[in-house]
Amino acid sequence: MKLRTWPVWLVLGCIAAGALVYGLTYGKLSEDEPQPSAPSASLSIWVYSKGWEDVVRAFGQSYPQIDVQIRSFRSYEQLYTELLASISAGAAPQLAEIHSFYGIAQFAATGAVLPVGNVLTAGKPAFLPAFSAAFRYRDEDWAVPFGGSVPVLYYREEPFKRLAGGAPALGTWEEVRQTLSLAKEPPGEEVSKGYGTITVDKELPWFLASLSYAPKESDGPAAERMQSALELWRNLTHESQLMKPLQHDKAVSDFINGKAGMYVGSSDKLPTIERYIGGKFSFDLAKLPAWKQEALLPGVHGLAVLKSDPERLKAAQSFVQEITAPETQSALWNTVGLIPVRTDVIGKLEEEPALSERLRRILSWLPSLVGREPRYDDYERWKRTERMLEQIELNPQEPALDVGMLY
Repeated sequence: MKLRTWPVWLVLGCIAAGALVYGLTYGKLSEDEPQPSAPSASLSIWVYSKGWEDVVRAFGQSYPQIDVQIRSFRSYEQLYTELLASISAGAAPQLAEIHSFYGIAQFAATGAVLPVGNVLTAGKPAFLPAFSAAFRYRDEDWAVPFGGSVPVLYYREEPFKRLAGGAPALGTWEEVRQTLSLAKEPPGEEVSKGYGTITVDKELPWFLASLSYAPKESDGPAAERMQSALELWRNLTHESQLMKPLQHDKAVSDFINGKAGMYVGSSDKLPTIERYIGGKFSFDLAKLPAWKQEALLPGVHGLAVLKSDPERLKAAQSFVQEITAPETQSALWNTVGLIPVRTDVIGKLEEEPALSERLRRILSWLPSLVGREPRYDDYERWKRTERMLEQIELNPQEPALDVGMLY
């Protein structure tokens, strides 16, 4: 039996020897071949607005060694709430999109956010002062602005031009009320189609504050201005019946679908409105009509950099430099309607002969912008103002109390 099995063992031995030689030879060669490099750093970013895909894609081409992980939230309020919780739990991202509406003072107070001076170590570009001021708290900047918007009045051109016998006068809220009233008088298709109504987008505290904002004034005049703005709101809803109550979540869609003649929204909604209206009807935009305000209050998007290890901090700094680069600033303006924060980019845009009249008009309003100083209780003021406006829209007799505690 042993004599008969020796050929089998001989064959198995040859196979094993061959495998060993192959592994030593070709295995060594494969180790010497260049292998795809794994990302050397990871970067976690929390955002809530649209348009980040192109920014992250461009960043990945410039920094392929950095693995970017984006977490999107359905609203800024959700991001704000979860970011505070993650900071408390020691699980915060390296970057977070912050809005000037509220939150920056609270984030700064946690000690988890780095001052901008520690982030832009290679030098800070010249930003529009009103955009930088929106994130300044206790003499420190706590977020890097990367885009902004202003409140504007969108309106259908054809019916109001025809009814007014020319370009409608929309410089003041009294003129707006008069123009809308023309479309509410029968007979005429304007009445049935709702052209004589105005819608206001859901950032209500911002728009209300924009009607009464004046920088660096005492509490007395500020309260009087806010009281006057609340009375205008009450008049639009009840006395004039030009604004339907509690319709703010669908304000922009009502305007796009022709259910309202005017719409108060942010300037960065312009690309969306242009895309969805297409050629259905002609529209234009005007500066937020004058009431009691002395300056235009911007809404500003920024990036807050949170404390991390040196490797991730360096990756976060690279991303901030990328999003504030001139090319990215121009791209955000063209794709999602965010006004550039860099003064040099704004200057070049103003010189472009092909710039549309609407966009040129928005840029012409920038000198009247004044940033609002953040307060620690901004979120509570924001929610209190939302509740106040809701009650006023529901009840024409609702008293406006404690206006000094509103946004």
